[in-house]
Amino acid sequence: MRTKKPLIQVLERAFDILEMLGRTKRAYRSSEIAAELNLSQQTVNNLLRTLYERGYLSQTERREYRLGGQCFYLGACADRWQELRKETGKVLPELRKETGLTVFAGVPENDRLFCVAMNNWKPDRIPQDWTEELHSTASGRILLSALSEIERNKLFARGWRKKMTPATVVDPGELERICRQTAKDGYAEIRGQSRPEVCSLAVPVRDRAGKVIAALALSGREEEWERIPLERKLELLRRAAEKVKVGSC
Repeated sequence: MRTKKPLIQVLERAFDILEMLGRTKRAYRSSEIAAELNLSQQTVNNLLRTLYERGYLSQTERREYRLGGQCFYLGACADRWQELRKETGKVLPELRKETGLTVFAGVPENDRLFCVAMNNWKPDRIPQDWTEELHSTASGRILLSALSEIERNKLFARGWRKKMTPATVVDPGELERICRQTAKDGYAEIRGQSRPEVCSLAVPVRDRAGKVIAALALSGREEEWERIPLERKLELLRRAAEKVKVGSC
């Protein structure tokens, strides 16, 4: 849990349904949804009826449920990163070609790390399983280091940090020291703190006013990581980040 305050169960269950349907392109019968989420049929039926009436779900001819048009409308309204995605989309393929590594662009969102662009990026195929890893990824370290010490302390007090691997740093004091060093260096490198044997390197992306609005990163397994010297990876990342010209998000 990210907060000690109790959450509203009915809302959690409604979002569980939407997120479940969002992870696949197939439609589901109500009984399948109930079984998948381990909920009673009556509870699921009540939630489905409400979500359907509000347009967040639609039905097929076989009365199976899938995401509705209202989800598309809200998603489009929430997308503040169209310009950023367009600009990073110009440099991601080149970085991928030059390094053979995974290329990632992330932004901060509600104390989390949110992916806005990735090589071979498709909105419905980007796993957001790193959202809780603002503390353990190179991109997250860049975004944290762009905050003031006061802002970071508030964030560390609000958030819960999972130890992703034995090497993951979760102590606020140590993270603060790392963030200060990251701000000084202008880059962050992570080895085995997010996933075992996975490394990542990130640099800041700034808007036209000079504010850090995103992080641009490379990542890969240790055996492929060492093929390219750190200095070369940094050179490529910084060159790509400088090409990204956007306003504030």
